[in-house]
Amino acid sequence: MMRPRFLLACALAFAACRPAATPMPDLFTEVAGAWHRTSLSELPPSLAPDSVPAAAIERIRAATYEGPGKLEARVYQLTSAAVALDVVQRWRPAPDTVFFYHDRFLVLIRWQTADRKALQEFIGALEKKFTVKGQPR
Repeated sequence: MMRPRFLLACALAFAACRPAATPMPDLFTEVAGAWHRTSLSELPPSLAPDSVPAAAIERIRAATYEGPGKLEARVYQLTSAAVALDVVQRWRPAPDTVFFYHDRFLVLIRWQTADRKALQEFIGALEKKFTVKGQPR
């Protein structure tokens, strides 16, 4: 009778030690500058449009922007930082595409005929959302 209680207590203790889930960052608010968001959506992980393994994806949020060109941005919340690093290391470069990652999040940006300076400002604004007072979150 004592053994099931002990096992239950151990299981609860291990569950309590697990790190808290990292919430999906709100990256796609209106970005200052020339870009204006035209759509925002959640995509089901099973329909991942990129070469990210569906089993590694917890959430996908996508947004499109218009301004001095058109661009689409996606953030993938992956199961761990190690998985994100692995995906980034295996990623194949593509024209008019840039990506970066932080912790468990992979950010992918694709554009069409975008002004280079405005695009750099947009990417910089997204990257800043992952830092607090110059220190990585």
